[in-house]
Amino acid sequence: MGLSDFHRTELERILAHKLLTPLFQPLVALSDGSVWGYEALIRGPSDSALHSPILLFKTAQAFDLLEQLELLCRQISINAFAAAGVDGLLFLNVNPLLLLTSDHPSGLTKKYIQQAGLEPDRIVIELSEQFQVEDTGLFISAVKHYRDFGFKIAIDDLGSGFSGLKLWSELQPDIVKIDRYFIDQLHLDPIKKAFVKNIIELAKNTQSVIVAEGIETSEELLTCKELGADFGQGYLLGRPDARVKYDALQLAQLLRTDTKGPALNDALESVISRTAAVADNTPAQQVADLFRADKNLPCVAVVNRDNFPVGIVSRSMINERFSHQFGRALYEKKPVKHCMEQAPLIVDKQLSLDKVSAILTAETDEEAGLFFIVTDKGKYYGIGSVRKVLKQLSENKIQLARYANPLTLLPGNVPINTRIDQLLKHNLAFTVAYIDIDNFKPYNDQYGYSKGDLVIELLAQIIQSAVDPTQDFVGHIGGDDFIVLFAAGRPQDVAERIVAEFDQRVRHYYLAQHLADNGFSAKDRLGAESFYPLLSLSVGLAQPDPALCTSHHDVSALASAAKLQAKKLQGSAIFSNKRRAPDTTTPLYGLSAQADLA
Repeated sequence: MGLSDFHRTELERILAHKLLTPLFQPLVALSDGSVWGYEALIRGPSDSALHSPILLFKTAQAFDLLEQLELLCRQISINAFAAAGVDGLLFLNVNPLLLLTSDHPSGLTKKYIQQAGLEPDRIVIELSEQFQVEDTGLFISAVKHYRDFGFKIAIDDLGSGFSGLKLWSELQPDIVKIDRYFIDQLHLDPIKKAFVKNIIELAKNTQSVIVAEGIETSEELLTCKELGADFGQGYLLGRPDARVKYDALQLAQLLRTDTKGPALNDALESVISRTAAVADNTPAQQVADLFRADKNLPCVAVVNRDNFPVGIVSRSMINERFSHQFGRALYEKKPVKHCMEQAPLIVDKQLSLDKVSAILTAETDEEAGLFFIVTDKGKYYGIGSVRKVLKQLSENKIQLARYANPLTLLPGNVPINTRIDQLLKHNLAFTVAYIDIDNFKPYNDQYGYSKGDLVIELLAQIIQSAVDPTQDFVGHIGGDDFIVLFAAGRPQDVAERIVAEFDQRVRHYYLAQHLADNGFSAKDRLGAESFYPLLSLSVGLAQPDPALCTSHHDVSALASAAKLQAKKLQGSAIFSNKRRAPDTTTPLYGLSAQADLA
């Protein structure tokens, strides 16, 4: 049996027994990281010569079995998606040439959808521009056939062929997916950037939604977002998986454009005054007496019988009511609710200063006061001051600017040491990770400090995306050295994700020849020719015992010792220090020391 006969027999076996596995890759909203839908992809049996989708579909086309294969792919993908019970759209790839065949079964896809219990408006038919269609009229008629079923239409791989804009004009698709060629290294190519920018502007004018395909680096992701793309797809945002899943928190973190790290004092408590509230049926005169007795009291909160806030009464409001002719006689015996400011701003005490600041900034009422109400689980807690919020945020910015690393704007040595001492003081368990780039100095010398800075920024972004921003602390000691303080979770797993992502993405920062050689040759510090492998990471993990470590110096020694052990291993490596207190017989490796560039 020849190779061709073997492939045909294998394909017929796969079709007869439905031996296909559907995979699903998420399409992510670039505004907030939420998942909009999933593209269905297909794989042959893992032990088959037709496991690869490229070979699978080429074989089907060669033996005139393409239509049978495509319909089976759709049926299996629809059933698996429906069984997963997730929200969002399902994107199905359709070869445009099949729409032109006279014997194309009409309504089968709709039948599969109905049998699976899915609504038609959740289905997107993807038509690739790679397949050139000659009979445009018949093609548009076939597409209308799908539209009549309620399906959405998408043009896939825009820019990969020669008729993209013509196809766009004739089909008027709901969705346009930009080919991955234009997304690859988009942030470094002004021609690609101009193309993508113009396509996005055209989409806005034609009410089409834009999806950027093939996003693999955070630089590409943020550039697509900045240019105005609506959605993104690619390995960075989610790999094809047999399970229909996604990590909403991780995707939201990837889309963060700031790298400032946590504020030094971001708690709302510092701007709250725990003043007593008054009941809404309290006579106005009694409230006026409160202001007369305390000259520093600017306002009081008004609550109902269940201690839920209903308004704020300010000193100026009481004075204004009582200053009119007959005003005192009119208001002094009335409940104070007749003198209060309606619909005050109310926030929960768990919110951070940054979030409260954003709420205050979004406030559209120009008459909004200088105070707001703070609640605890809905009930009155205290009065917040707008001026104190602004003052504290200003002080935080000064502190961060003073101690932040100038390249990444992450907290530097002083905030790192302060945070460690606080954890030890309160006897809190934590794990410290010391992360260092191997062979960084030769890379810096070979490619220049500007490219070296990009690598450091890349690592900072990867670390921040991997950790839990609500619990963990990320600091930048200097150079290529970083510190992570894990409050909980599985530090080993997070460290492995950081290493794996760095190893993959740092390859984009090398010349093709250096990638092929897995490194480059250059002169070392003594002038001798040496070979330097691709950049890798050394990660030292340690779990200090608060009862045995007295300060950040002890933690520094543990973390540094673990990192040095990791550096002894080849390539990227993680070493967990089993000691929980420093060895007093070895030199102290301080976090405050200047980072090495080795």
